[in-house]
Amino acid sequence: MFSDEVRSSELGQRLLVDMGQPRLLVQLAKITDARLLANGFVVYLQRGQAQQHRDGQTTDYDGVLDRLPPSDHSRHMVLWDVVSRPGDRLELHRIQMLFEAFWLHQLVDVAVLVPLSTGSIRVYVFNPYTGSRCNGAGPPIMINVWSNSADKFIKPDKVFGMENKLKDLHKCPLKCLGIHRPPVSTVVQTKKGFQLSGSGLRIINFMQAYMNFTGIVTMAYGHSRVDFIPETAAMSDNDSSPVSMKVKHKKVDLAFGRFTRIFDRESDVEFIKEDQMECFTWGLPSGIGHDPMLWINYIAEFSLLIWILIILSVILAFGVIVALSQLASTLQLPESTVPWSPLFILFYTYGTFISAPIKVTPKSWSLQMFLSNWLLYSLVLTSAYQAYLGSLITIPQTTPEINDQHTLLKTELNLVGRQDMYYLINSSAGSSNDFKELVDRYQILPPEDFVHLIQRILLKRDTAVLASKRELIFYAQRYKSIFNDSRHLHVLPKCVIESYSSTFMLRKGSPFRHRISTIMSQLSETGIMQQWDRANLKEELVNSIVFTEDTILSMSQFYGAFVVLFFGLFLGFSAFVGEIIVYLINTFCIRHTKQIVFLN
Repeated sequence: MFSDEVRSSELGQRLLVDMGQPRLLVQLAKITDARLLANGFVVYLQRGQAQQHRDGQTTDYDGVLDRLPPSDHSRHMVLWDVVSRPGDRLELHRIQMLFEAFWLHQLVDVAVLVPLSTGSIRVYVFNPYTGSRCNGAGPPIMINVWSNSADKFIKPDKVFGMENKLKDLHKCPLKCLGIHRPPVSTVVQTKKGFQLSGSGLRIINFMQAYMNFTGIVTMAYGHSRVDFIPETAAMSDNDSSPVSMKVKHKKVDLAFGRFTRIFDRESDVEFIKEDQMECFTWGLPSGIGHDPMLWINYIAEFSLLIWILIILSVILAFGVIVALSQLASTLQLPESTVPWSPLFILFYTYGTFISAPIKVTPKSWSLQMFLSNWLLYSLVLTSAYQAYLGSLITIPQTTPEINDQHTLLKTELNLVGRQDMYYLINSSAGSSNDFKELVDRYQILPPEDFVHLIQRILLKRDTAVLASKRELIFYAQRYKSIFNDSRHLHVLPKCVIESYSSTFMLRKGSPFRHRISTIMSQLSETGIMQQWDRANLKEELVNSIVFTEDTILSMSQFYGAFVVLFFGLFLGFSAFVGEIIVYLINTFCIRHTKQIVFLN
């Protein structure tokens, strides 16, 4: 192979001497796996005149370029073995045909080294987008010359640089497909037609100004299939394949919206700047949850651990006061005119804890020091608890909601979603019993407008849909104003499924990938992307408190207090009746005893 490929090429011999390891030399006829040449530095030894198609394009490199992976980002260098004379237009035409072959595979980082009879070497590249040409290789551009006498390049410029070639597209048209994925890219029908909005359109406009291209924007909607919107269909066709297939088959240069690897993944396509997590959750009618039990409102201020510590503190305080009072009586200290019996101490401890007025002043210094700290501790706890009880009356109660999937499965709602979502749930059916039940009850939505389903959820209140959280919040905000705040779409706060998402989808190996990725990184790092998302999606407005129509306190807010009051009155009345009965029994027994004594 050395003798065949390198013997007659001075450039090839010098390259083999100067190149470090590892290196791989292959013959064109013996290439079995072109992936060995991908994502690296590929050098071609061009010997003799290249073969050509009837249309003039070279065929020598088709065997290699056709088998390169779509995601190839290698740098390609062609060593032109034919010594050229200055001003030889025939050689320049052949080099242009060579560049056309590479551009046919969307390869931009290509350089041709042409030796001259003077001993110098010229370096030629091409630019597919110029002021006079769009999407074509065009005449070779000489960017540098290797001086044989100086043994170095005349200019310090880099030989390769794909980003610089695509920095300015000179108003050339690019086909952009926008998918209705609110709120990133939104298509809303109005009386005057369709209105486009969303952060995705802002990014496209920014890209057009920054990269200087003319975007031919076409909007469509759909997931498993794509339907074009006629008013925006600048490149409409009868193909209803998913957006990833359109990108793969080069029908569009780029697609924008909100894409995830779970539902939009396709071979030979890639996503740009997956820096956000897409949350998929349930949207259901608001106010279908169950009201909590009455006593929950009176114990929800503190957690179970805090309640246990409070009870233990009361018991501990009771024990300390008993011990100190017994110590005071043993030492015959003047404690109080009221006897400190254990039953009295129990009521005294509980009364001081709930800030009840008890006119008993301890005389012992030890009790005074302990009770001063105990009263401060009780003041803090009772103040917090009283403030919580006051909030139950002054702040209207929120509508009971369902906030997890397990509770949702206990309802009789119709659980629906898109077809691609069903495939994912079905694959996760073995992970938990909830997913097994969800697969049995899941209903696949027909390919219709998502708006009609949201209207059904709000009007009939018999359906829950599994979709993107961003999309559900978008429709919740929209219909909150349409129904004059009378009907609400509740979005579960917990995510059922999560996936990385991206705003742009490109074909693998697209020459615009690096440039767009750099711009997206700059937009994200400066916070512009987040600001645009916040402007289109105000989640806090959906999860805010829904107030009642009036501010008059109803019986439902006083019901618990009256239950406690009447229960205490019932216990007091029962004790009063019991005391009367005990008094009558004692009186009867005393009289009966006196009669027996008189008879005796």
